[in-house]
Amino acid sequence: MADDFLHQVTHVGTRETENVAVRQSENNDDRLDKIELTVKNLSLINEALYEILVAKLNINEVDLAVMIDQVSVNRANRLDAKSTCSSCRRLVPSNRQKCMYCGGELLDEIKISPFDQ
Repeated sequence: MADDFLHQVTHVGTRETENVAVRQSENNDDRLDKIELTVKNLSLINEALYEILVAKLNINEVDLAVMIDQVSVNRANRLDAKSTCSSCRRLVPSNRQKCMYCGGELLDEIKISPFDQ
């Protein structure tokens, strides 16, 4: 009798766990679909912007490739940049607005991009 009860409890727990897993999987599928749609839309926007650059400014693929390389290097440099706190003098990632240790103002002005957000 105790074995039957234990089997039923275990079976119910397993069923609930399976239901939770199915719901999580469905949520992940929905999130993935949204991400794929976002990437597709961003690709279309980028292609349209490139076509505008070609038409209006006579930009070519070489110019674009050079700029992509330059932006990549600049972005990496911004991510690695450090600012000094005016209060505790610690180095803080430059993407911070205030010192993460003491809340002090940062001394170094690092140019950030709106794309760093």
